[in-house]
Amino acid sequence: GENLIVAINGDEMVASYKRKPFYSELDRLEILKSCRFVDEAFIITEYDNKEFIEKYNIDAIVHGNDWEVNSYMKQIRVTKEYLNERNVELVLLPYTQGISTSQIVKMIKESNFV
Repeated sequence: GENLIVAINGDEMVASYKRKPFYSELDRLEILKSCRFVDEAFIITEYDNKEFIEKYNIDAIVHGNDWEVNSYMKQIRVTKEYLNERNVELVLLPYTQGISTSQIVKMIKESNFV
């Protein structure tokens, strides 16, 4: 069968390359788990994704196109050869503008909640 397995980067991991997320890793995880199309969701705390690719027999990795392909593969510690050997497709979807920690912080500041 086909399953949708979603991995999110943990807070400390994200903070190592950009601002800490507005929503905590646990909040983001619960949001994903509440989606009816998500079969399983978990937090990743290490950059190397090979363990998860192999454990779950992943056939596609989907990410926003705000990352360049080679930079993203470098971050998750895989190569084109590794993905090809396992028949894993890397799919980059259009980045959703306006849904980011920076945008959430900006909206809160502009709304006088702070």
